[in-house]
Amino acid sequence: KGLYAMKALAGGHLIDQLEESFNFVRNIKGISSIAVGMVKQEELELNLKIFNDEEISQELLTQKIKPSKRLFILSLCKGCGTCVKTCPNNALFLENGKAVVDYKLCILCGYCNPVCPEFAIRII
Repeated sequence: KGLYAMKALAGGHLIDQLEESFNFVRNIKGISSIAVGMVKQEELELNLKIFNDEEISQELLTQKIKPSKRLFILSLCKGCGTCVKTCPNNALFLENGKAVVDYKLCILCGYCNPVCPEFAIRII
C-alpha cells in the first residue's frame, strides 16, 4: 500500500534539475514509488543510478539532458484560446478552432502548459 507520484519532472520542464526533483519527491512522506517516463536506454540507466544512489558520470548526464524539444498541441485542444492569451511571445494563435504554434516565436517557456484546461499542450 502507499501512494505513487507522477510528473516528478513536471512533464520535462525540470529536466535540468533531474536529481533534485527526484530527490524532492522521494523525500515526501507517504510516497512509496514514482512513475517515471523514459524513451531511451540512457534515460533508464540514469534513472536507475539516481534511484540506487549511485554515482552518475558526466557522459551519462549529457547524453540524456537537453534533447531538442518542441511544443505540441494535441488533438484534445478545444480551441478555448487560454494558451494564446498566456503566451508572452505571441507564439500561439487559433486556426480552425485549434491552437497552433509559431515555432519561430516559441521559446519553450512553458507558460501555456499549465493553463490549458484540456491538458493538450506538451513540450517534448
